[in-house]
Amino acid sequence: MLPPRRFRLLSTGLLAVFAAVPVLILDNSASAASCAPQAYAAESSADLVRLTALDLRPLGVPVGPVADLALASTRSTMDARKPVSARAAARYAEAGVAGIKLSPLFLSSAVSQQAPPSHAGPAVYNALSQDAGIAKVGTGDLSAHATWADKMACGQETGPAGVSSAAIADLSVLPSSSSALVRVPRNLSSQAVTGLRTVGGRTASVAAAEIELTDLRLLNGAVAVKVLKPPKLTATATGSARTSSVEYSNPLLEISGSGVPTQRLSTPTKNVDITLPLTGGDPLGTLLRGLNLPVLNSLVGNVRTEGLQVPGPEAYATLRISLGALDKSITNASVDAEAASLRIQLILCGPNQAQVTVLDLAVGLLRTSATAPNVPVVSSPTPSASPSASAGVSPSPSTSPAGCGGPGCGGPGTLPQTGMGPVAYVVGTGVLLALLGRLMVLLARRRSV
Repeated sequence: MLPPRRFRLLSTGLLAVFAAVPVLILDNSASAASCAPQAYAAESSADLVRLTALDLRPLGVPVGPVADLALASTRSTMDARKPVSARAAARYAEAGVAGIKLSPLFLSSAVSQQAPPSHAGPAVYNALSQDAGIAKVGTGDLSAHATWADKMACGQETGPAGVSSAAIADLSVLPSSSSALVRVPRNLSSQAVTGLRTVGGRTASVAAAEIELTDLRLLNGAVAVKVLKPPKLTATATGSARTSSVEYSNPLLEISGSGVPTQRLSTPTKNVDITLPLTGGDPLGTLLRGLNLPVLNSLVGNVRTEGLQVPGPEAYATLRISLGALDKSITNASVDAEAASLRIQLILCGPNQAQVTVLDLAVGLLRTSATAPNVPVVSSPTPSASPSASAGVSPSPSTSPAGCGGPGCGGPGTLPQTGMGPVAYVVGTGVLLALLGRLMVLLARRRSV
């Protein structure tokens, strides 16, 4: 027989333990229901250089038309509703149109990661200098890091999902024997980031892209473009157009050269036009005559020194340097933004004033896209470093009704209510209290015997 004091302690302890069991069931059920994957998604990309048009045939060089060659490209994607929730990739080159014959080595210089499972560190690759004929890329590092936590699927935890970067030491486009049409002689890099962060009490999807470079040399160094402030683009989606945003930091350029007055360029509405040839030389003709003909022969075939020509007295070429305008769209469903940070065009003007663009080059093409459900955060997400804003766009992930967790989600701003938590609590408590009462009766009878 138990002493009265020990009996009371035991009965109190049993009541506490058993009564807690249904509560735990309720908490776990609610947690599982509230963490159903939500429509958190983001994409970002950064191309250091993207050749969107190259046709030198009007200049007497049988090269072109060639389009869509991207160099030093980074990509990052996130979608909480997919089994592979985060991806990060970086590569030296991407060619999208026939007419560009890149070596397998050049195209294979890439690195990628995906999560889950989450990775403690990035996948890295160091590539040697490579020559693709119309472009030459120096040595550098590629990095891709994908991470994912289960609670990120429902916005209960924030942090980066995918981070990729490409850094190279030297880059030349249309290289000649001595220089190039466009050359970036120093270190440069691109970075793309996606992830989640808290904005005004809501969990938001974030996509960010940026490039880092210092200066460019155009037409065998005849024109210098110094980048005083690099571009940066960030798209943040909260599920509401009122609180979603696009942030773009315009690049600031300083342009100078022989016969070119030093001037700064900071707005997309302005451009700098330089008529060629410049005073004191013929940089375009020098470039054409110095082209690496064996490389071009292997690329397009039958390129001969004779026949190379430059604009004559009745024709001239214009080198146009401009900043690309920001193109953005913000709705409740998604946020999209794109900007070509620096655009370089070589335009040939004939005797009849007809203009032909023989080269169109984007330096720092940034693309971002993000979506988020219109569901407020019930409790503050786990503190975590949000994706750096210093971190293409494929179509934005759609936000279907199933994005809130499936049928029966309720209206906007509500979390899905599923599971048997309340029922388990009521039934379980009643059964356990009845058993406890029966036990107490039995023990009381034994005590009275």
